[in-house]
Amino acid sequence: MPSALRWTPLSVAERQLAWVWGGLALSVVALKPLWPLVTPFLRPCLFRSITGVPCPSCGATRSVLALLDGDVPGALLLNPLVFAASIAFLAGGVVAPLWAWRRCPAPRLAHPLPRSIRLGLVALILLNWAWLIVHL
Repeated sequence: MPSALRWTPLSVAERQLAWVWGGLALSVVALKPLWPLVTPFLRPCLFRSITGVPCPSCGATRSVLALLDGDVPGALLLNPLVFAASIAFLAGGVVAPLWAWRRCPAPRLAHPLPRSIRLGLVALILLNWAWLIVHL
């Protein structure tokens, strides 16, 4: 069975993207005081309004805002998958520019992803959704 992961050098465009990622992560943190000013303009979840059941991303905004406020347990409880994605985004925003600067090879995932990985991702989304239905 071939490996789903291989390591190759970064292209110039990928190195530039790594720097953009770092800038975006820094901007999210730096603009944190402005996020509460934006949230009143966000629309309520249409799926939840119609069905009464939380959608798979319900609590995402509140989870990110809680994380930016330093409320890690609160962010995790609001939406575990969004919490994990937010941590990955912020950590990647630190690691990616350093990786590009050092010109380290990058991991490449097989395309398409192996079926076991795709099924695992679907299972994570469904488990997260079940968590939201039970807890929100």
